[in-house]
Amino acid sequence: MAQQAEDLYFQMYGLTARPPKALNKALQHAIESMHRTLYAPSSGELTVSELALLKQAAVDVNDHHDREDPMLAHATEFGAILATSLSATQAAKRLRGITPVRVRQMIRAGTLYAIRIEGRWKIPIFQFDKKGLIPNIGGVNAAVPRTLDAVSMLRWYTTPDPELETSSDHALSPLDWLKAGRDPTPVIKIAHDL
Repeated sequence: MAQQAEDLYFQMYGLTARPPKALNKALQHAIESMHRTLYAPSSGELTVSELALLKQAAVDVNDHHDREDPMLAHATEFGAILATSLSATQAAKRLRGITPVRVRQMIRAGTLYAIRIEGRWKIPIFQFDKKGLIPNIGGVNAAVPRTLDAVSMLRWYTTPDPELETSSDHALSPLDWLKAGRDPTPVIKIAHDL
């Protein structure tokens, strides 16, 4: 029962559940691949006059250990993306009838989103459904700025957007909009504005 709930959680985000050992290895790799950031208590990094100025401006400089660490959340999501990503060969098999060379051409053209890690392409699985690529996702991917990192890309694709409302005033995420076979034009417009 717990395994089914875990599998469902990953599927909601377009991911495939992996055993904890594989996920931990991917998380370790993700953390090592990220830019190094030193953490210290925020108030310990500031001078007395800087602290006074910030307090005067009502800036909260206290540490909040009860809040989620954004770096940890980002690293965890990045690790999950890496753990479930496909290689060019795996993507070609999933797309049936195309070669790994064609997959790499799609990556270079920007119609297939991928991350380059240690000289190899990692293709996030959220772009695929059971039949292959999600309809019209290539055009949307091409419109997304290439500077968008994998976590931001996944979050954008899976977060409901008020500009993508159905006739019943229900906002869909860009990914759900495309999966439903709707006109990709509004999603492409939003992607251009990212």
